[in-house]
Amino acid sequence: MAFFKKRSTAIGVFILVVLVFSLLGCHLSLSRACRQAEEAFFDRSKLQVEGYYTCPGDQLEQSLKLANRLLSVIGSEGEWAAPYEALRAARLELDAALDRRDIPAIAAANQSLAEAVAAVESLHDAGASLPDSNDDYDAIVSDFASAQAVLDAPAYNEHILAFREDVLSRFPTNLLRRLTFVKAPETFP
Repeated sequence: MAFFKKRSTAIGVFILVVLVFSLLGCHLSLSRACRQAEEAFFDRSKLQVEGYYTCPGDQLEQSLKLANRLLSVIGSEGEWAAPYEALRAARLELDAALDRRDIPAIAAANQSLAEAVAAVESLHDAGASLPDSNDDYDAIVSDFASAQAVLDAPAYNEHILAFREDVLSRFPTNLLRRLTFVKAPETFP
């Protein structure tokens, strides 16, 4: 107990407490800034290219709607059963990843969805007949390709790379980020 009554111990404990709370404050502040940078993925007012707002989250929502329409066009019968199940599973995977707001998982799920749509296109191009439907297959596939093309545009990744360069790579933020184990915002592959 005498150890805790010493003045040097009290000063050491005070410095330790101040250091821990300072690092905690830095962690919270940098984490909030990184989350705000990643929000451009979902917030349509953040990214603008040639006068148009291009939010990857919106394009992915559009891809989900088009996948739903494509599912209704191809049906789950006969030769369309396997592509239907693959497309349905990929659509559910992307929907779940969007709900979690996990950008690497979103990218992987979107890749699965694009592959499932490509498999449907291959079967259609091979001559498989579509069941009767009010939806236009060609328009759906074309709109899906357009939504995917917007995702390939680099606006979001440029935003994240600029944030990393302007905020996270400057002194002392670069050191504090490493000390507080803050994860840098993710790009969309």
